[in-house]
Amino acid sequence: MALSRICGRRGLCTAAATACAATGLALLAVAAFTYPAQPPPAPPAAARTHDTPAQPVADKNLPVLGPSRPLRITAPAVGLDAAVDTVGTAEDGTIALPGQGDHAGWYSGSVTPGQRGNALLVGHLDTTRGPGAFYPLGALRTGDRITVHRRDKSIAHFTITELNVYDQDDFPAESVYAPATQPLLTLITCADWDTTTRTYTANLVITAQPPNPVEGLLRPERGGG
Repeated sequence: MALSRICGRRGLCTAAATACAATGLALLAVAAFTYPAQPPPAPPAAARTHDTPAQPVADKNLPVLGPSRPLRITAPAVGLDAAVDTVGTAEDGTIALPGQGDHAGWYSGSVTPGQRGNALLVGHLDTTRGPGAFYPLGALRTGDRITVHRRDKSIAHFTITELNVYDQDDFPAESVYAPATQPLLTLITCADWDTTTRTYTANLVITAQPPNPVEGLLRPERGGG
């Protein structure tokens, strides 16, 4: 299926598409082209993440948080620390992008991070002013930690389990946006800058799950906020 790409406003040549499997997604950047931002693909009706399946018996002891809007996302391994805005859908049904390039966007059609289900966060890779909120994602590796600070002052903890780069014509929307029976975090940004067409030709999709049932998701946040 055709893919509308998550993009920033200043083209950076990333190694995300080719380095995904081979080199742990090391991100290389060179300046600079300008182009309009494009939204991520529309979630299929069959993959709306609010309607998550009932809790399986095997997961009955898995810590699950209630709904609470995400405020900030961090990934200490790569220095990611970005505010999270709430985004909905555009008129054409695609996921809207955050209005500020240095902010991530939580798709309000999905569950909030830490709830049972698939929480979707999108973000710009770059902007006309420099790197976007999700610029560091290309340097993440499997096993790296991600934390999402929530409005109720709880923190949802995740560990990266998969990193994939999908070509624009082969984006598996049904599986990327699919509901989940346990807390799941999905991050999406651009990948594979084409210097000829001056567009991104792929998307980087990162999937993360809670570290384990023993460690749990909910930890009190120190220092208020």
